[in-house]
Amino acid sequence: MIIKSSLRRWWRANGRAAVCVLVLSLSSAAGAQSAPAAGTIQIGKIDSIYSGTLKEQRPYLVYLPPSYSDTTYLPQQYPVLYVLDGDAHFHSITGVLQFLSSAPNAVLAMPEMIVVAIPNTDRMRDLTPTRAALDYEGKVSAALKTTGGGPRFLQFMQGELMPHVERTYRTAPYRVFVGHSLGGITVIDALFSMPTAFNAYVAIDPSLWWDNRVLLRRAPAMVSKPGFAGRTLFVGQANSLQAGDTTVNVHYTSIAQFNSTVSTLNQSGLRYGFKFYGGDDHGSVPLITEYDAMRFIFDAYKPDIFRALDDPSYLTAHFAKVSHQMGYTVRPPEMMLDLLGHLAMPRDTIKAVALLRSGTEQYPASANAWSSYGDALMATSNTTQAIAAFEKALAIKPAHAHAIAMLKTLRK
Repeated sequence: MIIKSSLRRWWRANGRAAVCVLVLSLSSAAGAQSAPAAGTIQIGKIDSIYSGTLKEQRPYLVYLPPSYSDTTYLPQQYPVLYVLDGDAHFHSITGVLQFLSSAPNAVLAMPEMIVVAIPNTDRMRDLTPTRAALDYEGKVSAALKTTGGGPRFLQFMQGELMPHVERTYRTAPYRVFVGHSLGGITVIDALFSMPTAFNAYVAIDPSLWWDNRVLLRRAPAMVSKPGFAGRTLFVGQANSLQAGDTTVNVHYTSIAQFNSTVSTLNQSGLRYGFKFYGGDDHGSVPLITEYDAMRFIFDAYKPDIFRALDDPSYLTAHFAKVSHQMGYTVRPPEMMLDLLGHLAMPRDTIKAVALLRSGTEQYPASANAWSSYGDALMATSNTTQAIAAFEKALAIKPAHAHAIAMLKTLRK
């Protein structure tokens, strides 16, 4: 309740003009999560699964969003992002997600997500769609002797890793697949070969030169007919051109040609985004592409905070549109309804009641939602209904301290 009291005081002092700043700055703290132990910052954990398909133990890294273990609100389910070259990209992608979904200056630009990062055991085997004899320079290379294991690796992901993750964690029916370089062509190969496995695909400077441009040659047939409805692909291209190039840069031209093919021939239902990063090379492009890809994939997600305060019905309509784009029911986050309701209370109790009543409708099993609704009813002097709301909170959670205290006050 300290946070809610602070909200009321801050609103009286600053008014509507600074609403957005307040909501953004308190988004991470609103769940009243306990601070980590002194001297520790936990970003994720390492786990592993034995793969019968690959005949080896496969490690993976897991990031859980800040609200995953928060007990203030009801447990929720989270979309899952799978990223290849996991040890290299774990920190960048988790940082981007936490910034966009819960950081102070970008709250709710996308949903919070679970991240599963997959390190390599044999990168040339797992992240190549075909067996190739020649390397990037067209030369025979001993490093290519294990190539072509991409289909089996994708079989491992779809048949073993993803079901394991969904049994272990609270996951929503939405998956994103991210890969860089050879990982980028693995992502495109997954789109072509198992398009229903993921909802969104992110290929970062993909090595489309691989095996005489095998995926590039398949692209026209794949995108010129229906087959990718409801899927999203974002491709980021680095500036890999060199001032001293005297021959065709096959890496650069292959990506450019892929973009031209998809942009021109796309009749597949695929939602496609592309961006060229002239100031970034192959090594520096992943971070900025990850950010832009998330903004593109979830471009319909971020709500208008001002409008939500003025029109309590707006959030329901907004998240109905989000649900349509994401392909499953996405409710307004409980924390958001709670914050906005208490934020509106000193200014417009009727709208506060509507917002917090919506919280009980969206989350009827939440003691916090009923207790917050009781706060709003108290503010309108509706004592009878306020008591009923607090009693409902206690029926769900008998030790709910705020509901107990409010009932004592109301019954005096």
